[in-house]
Amino acid sequence: MSHRPKDLTPEQLRFVPQKPVRWLSPRTLIDTSMRFGLARVFGGYVDKREIIGGRPQPVYDHSGAEELWIDYVADIGDGFNATYSVAYLMAQDELDVGGERLPRGSVLVMGGDEVYPAGDWVEYEQRMKGPYEAANPGSPVALYAIPGNHDWFDGLTAFARQFTEGRTIGGYRTFQKRSYYALNLPHRWWLFALDAQFDTHLDQNQIEYFQRAAERMQPGDQVILCVAQPSWLWTEEDPRSFDRIDHFIRDVIAARGGRVPLILTGDRHHYAHYSEVDGVRHLVGAGAAGRTCRRRTRCRSR
Repeated sequence: MSHRPKDLTPEQLRFVPQKPVRWLSPRTLIDTSMRFGLARVFGGYVDKREIIGGRPQPVYDHSGAEELWIDYVADIGDGFNATYSVAYLMAQDELDVGGERLPRGSVLVMGGDEVYPAGDWVEYEQRMKGPYEAANPGSPVALYAIPGNHDWFDGLTAFARQFTEGRTIGGYRTFQKRSYYALNLPHRWWLFALDAQFDTHLDQNQIEYFQRAAERMQPGDQVILCVAQPSWLWTEEDPRSFDRIDHFIRDVIAARGGRVPLILTGDRHHYAHYSEVDGVRHLVGAGAAGRTCRRRTRCRSR
């Protein structure tokens, strides 16, 4: 798509706008539950991360600019009106927020659940790709994504085709070859985005990739960590729910002298901000970008 549509007809949009998912519909509940159960069962036997993990993937370099703005969205692919509204805002050169002019991000990070109710190529076309192409038909922006639980419902097949094969989505350009990635940002900042597949273990290919990325870090470098689920919310019921992230921070990042002052996630469909008591870490949930929310972040000199 090289032009912004003039109206909402399928002829102009080149896709069919979708209504919001009927989450309380018995048919939707049954279908989603079945897909979720099958994905959890067969995901333990056929892990798509092990298949695409053999693809060569570098650390993507965005460190050249003095200042870098990043747009972050998660939980995006629901009804057309909400999804397009957020995509349209992010396509603007500037946003006036509380009297401050925020420039458009030159990198767009999608933090999981890029489509609802389940990963499927038709749903990606109609609920995510179509609205984002219509909102940003031609202005180049780098796009990176990690999968959430809904992206894993088909075993990650549609997600991998959409985001790891060098495809374009209007003006957005995809570069990653796997379902996780590392970005080198200005002023000794980094962004590590993980794929935990239903909040399970991190596969060995993924661990080794981030270990190689961390070898380029210097003591004191700061890392923005992107995960698909806010596992810190569940520690009261499951004290070990945060262990995966905690071990990754200690074994991969802290082992090289790096720090993690910010963890970003979606999944909960609202905005929430937690700050560490007597510490510097911030835990931010910025979901519902197919409904109400997105976050714009700047990397600058300390």
